[in-house]
Amino acid sequence: MAQSLARAVPRETPELAVSPFLLAETGPVAVRLAALGVPRRLRAGDLVMRQGEISGSLYIVASGRLRLSLLRPDGGERVLGYAEPGASVGETACVDRAARAATAVAVIDSEVLAVSREVLLAAARTDPELLLEVARRVAHKQHVLHLHLALDALSARERMVLLLTHLADAHGEPGPDGLVRLRLQLGVDDLAAIVGLTRVTASRELSRLVAEGVLLKQRRSFVVRDRPALRRLTAAVAV
Repeated sequence: MAQSLARAVPRETPELAVSPFLLAETGPVAVRLAALGVPRRLRAGDLVMRQGEISGSLYIVASGRLRLSLLRPDGGERVLGYAEPGASVGETACVDRAARAATAVAVIDSEVLAVSREVLLAAARTDPELLLEVARRVAHKQHVLHLHLALDALSARERMVLLLTHLADAHGEPGPDGLVRLRLQLGVDDLAAIVGLTRVTASRELSRLVAEGVLLKQRRSFVVRDRPALRRLTAAVAV
């Protein structure tokens, strides 16, 4: 069962790997790692792991999407990113058995593969590349955290244009009308949570970009109207 689910994990999703806010993994080692997992089905809103808990497993997304977030000391939530098929969460706690550093929740109906520490170490005795893959993923998560630290030093406008460029590059679908629509539908609250802004501030910055002709509001989502202009704005951001 686990192997059949592992085969469902995309082997080539190069666009998804562009954005640090959208975690996805591909390649033969990723497939072998997924093959070690025990399947677990989730409904939207189900908890995969909770910040502060102790656990010895990592979870690989076979289908669906997870939201990875951090609870701040002031009680607020910071969304670290979204895990797409092939991505994993909980690698660090799986390796060092420390408390979970973040919370992961299914955004939509999803399926994950739970890989225990014992199963991972046993498989690594004959396939050491598995541990190298896990180490690489842990390092990638550190880069994501560093990016979030850097975001806090940016203005609200800079945070928003940087995020929108990442999302357009990773999930943008150019249409015949020249507009770039995002496959990942995120509302103002979601966008604000990712870059550490209030809903009011995020909404103000998005409205400014609409007024400048960079974005277009369509129903409850935003569409990139002028992608070159958005990239020029992002190029000026010092990150």
